[in-house]
Amino acid sequence: MFVKQSSRDRMRAGFTLVELLVVIAIIGILISMLLPAIQSVRAAARRTVCANKFRQIALSVHNYESSRMHFPVNQIGPGLETPAGDFSSGYYSWIVPLLPHFEQQNVYNLMDHSISNGDGDGYKISATHPNAEAAGTLIETLICPSDTPNFENSVILGSANPAPCSMAANAGWPYRSTGIDGAGSTGKFNGVIPLVHPSENISWHGAKRLSFGSIADGSSNTALISERLIQQGNSGDEIDNGDDRTRSLHILDRNEPLSAIVDQMSSSHAHVFQSAHIGRSWSSGSPLVAPIYMHVSQPNSRMGHYDSSVEEGDFVFTASSQHSGGVNVALADGSVHFVSDDVSPIVWWAVGGRNDGRVETLD
Repeated sequence: MFVKQSSRDRMRAGFTLVELLVVIAIIGILISMLLPAIQSVRAAARRTVCANKFRQIALSVHNYESSRMHFPVNQIGPGLETPAGDFSSGYYSWIVPLLPHFEQQNVYNLMDHSISNGDGDGYKISATHPNAEAAGTLIETLICPSDTPNFENSVILGSANPAPCSMAANAGWPYRSTGIDGAGSTGKFNGVIPLVHPSENISWHGAKRLSFGSIADGSSNTALISERLIQQGNSGDEIDNGDDRTRSLHILDRNEPLSAIVDQMSSSHAHVFQSAHIGRSWSSGSPLVAPIYMHVSQPNSRMGHYDSSVEEGDFVFTASSQHSGGVNVALADGSVHFVSDDVSPIVWWAVGGRNDGRVETLD
């Protein structure tokens, strides 16, 4: 028998407005609860991808050292002037000779390695330079997936518009430093990738050819490469108001322990010129822009420079990243570690020196 549905029953068959709002509110709460988890998973994935890139570059350094019996060097200046008024090989970063070892032979072949990697005796490189195409080639292996490449670098580094880089090699401690406890000697480069000026003799740079045999503290206790944020500002205001981790603070030029250098930076002021170049080129070895860093400040904290930094290479660049809470570090043995911003200063300083006699581990 057919029973007629009442209007009240028909009304109860659907949602009321209040019920709909409650459902929407519950969905919103669930999304807000899931979003941080999703973001955390994505961040962890990016960190893993970054670590894999570090392993690849570390392996490239191993292969290079095996074939050449020494590590690649970072050229902080131009080569010698030739009778024709040109300049011989200079201003090449430590990454350039590694290119064939991580599937970038084509980029390597684009470069004329017999000439200086800059216009004249300068570090800027124009669109007419023979190396312009290579210098402007973005190499994904060198970019941390959590960092943001700056694709407008022509204002700072020349019309070739060099491509940026997130990776940096361990240059040890500043040459004016007296070490961890103030008892160390000055004037000794103690990183892993040598700084070399092709046309000048800078005594504190030390040996121009380092190998695994030069790492007295052990390859599993010495940092090889870490990451460094790319400068995003293209004007003085943008740099001054940008990320503090890409602003270089002036350090007084005097001998003192590493802790005192850190303290100096806490009360110092930033310089736009020294800050403007950070991370903007993978190919340039110029101290202003070279992919190098030093073990002074803990990761993601202050960085600085001396009066002599531009000429001699003693920039106190600090490891930094967009990863939450730390940075990736590849040790000289090829292992990759995620190092906390709160790592003990003693440990951080010790793993920065290849021959300081203090053995510390990151784990």
